[in-house]
Amino acid sequence: MKTVTAKQAEKQVIPAVNSNAPPETHLPRYYVGLDVAQKKTQVCIIDEKGKVLVERQVSSRPQALESLLRHHCASSIERIGMESGNWSGWLFKELKKRGLPVICLDALQTSKFLSVRRNKTDANDARGIAELVRQGLDWVNAAWVKGAATYEIRGLLIMRSRMVKQRVENEMVVRGILKAYGGLIETKGDSDTWREKAYEAMVQILLRDEIDLRPRLAPVLDIIDQLRSSADKMEEELRTIAESHSVCKRFLEIPGVGPIVALSFLTAIEDPKRFRRSEDVGAYLGLTPKTFQSGETDTSGAVSRMGDHMTRTHLVQAANVILSHSKDWSTMKSWGIRLAKKVGYNKAKVALARKLATVMFAMWRDDKPFYYNQEALKMSMA
Repeated sequence: MKTVTAKQAEKQVIPAVNSNAPPETHLPRYYVGLDVAQKKTQVCIIDEKGKVLVERQVSSRPQALESLLRHHCASSIERIGMESGNWSGWLFKELKKRGLPVICLDALQTSKFLSVRRNKTDANDARGIAELVRQGLDWVNAAWVKGAATYEIRGLLIMRSRMVKQRVENEMVVRGILKAYGGLIETKGDSDTWREKAYEAMVQILLRDEIDLRPRLAPVLDIIDQLRSSADKMEEELRTIAESHSVCKRFLEIPGVGPIVALSFLTAIEDPKRFRRSEDVGAYLGLTPKTFQSGETDTSGAVSRMGDHMTRTHLVQAANVILSHSKDWSTMKSWGIRLAKKVGYNKAKVALARKLATVMFAMWRDDKPFYYNQEALKMSMA
C-alpha cells in the first residue's frame, strides 16, 4: 500500500460526492408584523435585510390573514409577531392551528419600542413589530397565551367578581338614600336579611316622616337580590371545579385560601414551568417593590401592581384573612404578625400576599402539601 505524507494529503483534491447535483439555493426568509384591531389588521412583511415587501390592511379573520401571507411568502415565513390583547389571544390560536410561526409579544414592552417613531399609525406599528421580530426577542418578552379551559374558569371568576362589585355598589346607593332620611341598615348579620333590614328602615321613615321610599327602592333591591343569587351560583360552580382539581385541593389546605383564591392563582400561572424561580411569581403578579436607580440615586418604592389585578387582589384578601381572621396558627401567620409590628399592617399584608404566592407556587411545582410549621416539614422528610 502506498503511503501518503501529510503535505501530499493537503495537496490532494477531494472530489464532490455528486458533481452533477445543483448548487444549494438560499430560500428567502420573511418577517411579518401584525397590528391587530377588531375589524381590520395592518400587515407588514419585510425580508431578512429589513426591506419592506408588503404593507396592506386586511380583515382580522384568520382566513384572510393566512391567504395574504401564503400568497406573498409561500412557506418561507420565519416569524410573525403581534401585540398581546383581548383579540390577539384567539387570533394567535387560530394562526397556530394553520401552522404559522406566530408569537404574541408583551404589549407594554412593545409599546415602548414603537414609541420611538414620531408618528403613531397602524402602518408604523406593523412595521415596528416586523422589525422587532426580525431583530430577535432580546428586547421584548413573548407573552403567555392561556388555554381554552383556563379562559373558561377566568371568565367565571371575572363575572362573579363583577356581580359582587355591582351588588355592593347598589347596596351603597340604597344606604346613601336612606341615610338622607335618617334611616340606617346594620352591617352585621347575614347578607340574606339585608333586604328585610332595608324595608324596616323604609317603614320607620314612613311612620316618622310619612315618606314612602319603597316604590322607588324596590327595583334596586330586586337587582341586588338577583346579583347575589347569580354570584352564589357561580361561586358554587367554582367550588365544585376547585374541589375536583388535584392542585387546587392542595391550595385549599392553606388557611385563608378558598376556592376563589385557589382557582384565581391556578389560572393566572397555568404552567409552573414558565418560571425558573418561585420568587419570580411575586414580581409577575406585581407584588414586588419598584426600583429606581440612576447615578447615586437608588430608591425602592411601592409595589409595581403589574400583571393580573384580580389575582393580586385575591392574594391580598387571603393574606388579610390569614392575619386577622384565621385561627389556624402557622409559620406563615407568625411571620406576618411579626412583620406587621415592624412595618405596619398594610405593608405586612402585601408582603404576606407575596409570600403566599411563593408558597403556593412551590407546592405546585414540587407536588408537596402545605406544612404549618418546620416540625411538620421535618416529620414529612423523616
